[in-house]
Amino acid sequence: MSWPAPTQSKPENIMHERILVPIKLKHAALSDESMMKALSIARARNAEIIALTVVPEISKNLKALPEDSKPELEAFVKRHDTDGITISSVIRTGQPHRAIPRAAREFGCDLIVMNSHNPRIRDYVIGSTAAHVVMHAECDVLVVRQGK
Repeated sequence: MSWPAPTQSKPENIMHERILVPIKLKHAALSDESMMKALSIARARNAEIIALTVVPEISKNLKALPEDSKPELEAFVKRHDTDGITISSVIRTGQPHRAIPRAAREFGCDLIVMNSHNPRIRDYVIGSTAAHVVMHAECDVLVVRQGK
């Protein structure tokens, strides 16, 4: 059996036109670096960014609605230098490890830029959100390691 010859793509031919940046609002400051990297890629490739946060289907206090998170997400985006870049803020409900790849498909994203923490014992057993996204996303995933 013969394998097809690998395609030789040059870096300038690799285009990312729509970048998904998942933000966990509870720990938004930890997502600053991944947003800055996404902004850098977007500037270099004239790409747009979709800032995403995923909230539980049912809030613990039952009075909070998913759309209540939108002002906080937009405030996070405004903290960064986004001049010249089209950015949309989007809220989805569910479990992040499932909602992130689903949103990437829904919006036609060709890159996900997300952060990951240093793994804990629990993550080796059930896996981290970033690990699940890497395994299930249909597009490229750039995982930004925190604390490096």
